[in-house]
Amino acid sequence: MVVFTEHALLKLNQRKIKKEFVLKTLETPDHTAMSPSGRIVAFKKFSKLYPKVIYKRERHNIIVVTQHWVEKM
Repeated sequence: MVVFTEHALLKLNQRKIKKEFVLKTLETPDHTAMSPSGRIVAFKKFSKLYPKVIYKRERHNIIVVTQHWVEKM
């Protein structure tokens, strides 16, 4: 199950990112990497931008911490 933190939900609205973009990025990312803090960073290209989705795994859940648009991976 995908769970959004309160911070992630707030940033969805502020940054005008649709939840479906985040879910598609998690399902089939173009690229993933580990952050220095041990979280997973996923990217997927939509038009000219990539949503950068930062999340962690807890048991059987994916916890979305935050997301924002970037021009490059």
